Amino acid sequence: MSDLNQQENTPHSPQRRCISCRGNGAKYDLLRFALVEGTLCFDLRKKLPGRGYYVCAKKSCIEAAFQKGFKRVTKSASSGLAENAESFIRDILIPGLRKRYSECLLAGYQSHALLLGADSVEDAARSDSLAAYVIATDASESTSNKYRSNAARKNLPCLGLYDRSFYGRLFGKSDKVVLGWLPGHLYEEFSSLEASIRRLESEITQK
Repeated sequence: MSDLNQQENTPHSPQRRCISCRGNGAKYDLLRFALVEGTLCFDLRKKLPGRGYYVCAKKSCIEAAFQKGFKRVTKSASSGLAENAESFIRDILIPGLRKRYSECLLAGYQSHALLLGADSVEDAARSDSLAAYVIATDASESTSNKYRSNAARKNLPCLGLYDRSFYGRLFGKSDKVVLGWLPGHLYEEFSSLEASIRRLESEITQK
């Protein structure tokens, strides 16, 4: 059974099948590719018209897609996406996912699904309306331990790929050490993006 089939998916989340491992998974968890005027394109935001072709956000499935899956789709010996799977992951995919990650943060803030600052995050946690903490990577040890302890008591995940100054610049605010996600589709996408980024970055650095 594939890793995707073993995952617990969000209720009612759209399901798609990976062209490499043939496992089913939530749409948020897979990468989408589409043929645009005969050219295979990576569809970062999953909005390009036409039929989509999905691949697990894992090095092994992306490599298999480059070796066989994309050739079946394009009827060509080359996908046209990159020289090879590793180049695609390093130079196109990870930068694209990080860009989308930032877009989700901004969209969450604009739609009030993302809370900024300790007071609003702690209020949401006390009322059991918080879905996840986002902690700056350069938070002090005591601050990080505090929020991780709170998260453990509430059985909530702790996320975050950037430091406090990044969040401050992104929102045009002072530096932010802690953010909080409320439940919803933006949080689901954000959480999936972070998992994909961490996994892929780890996989391409392994010898």
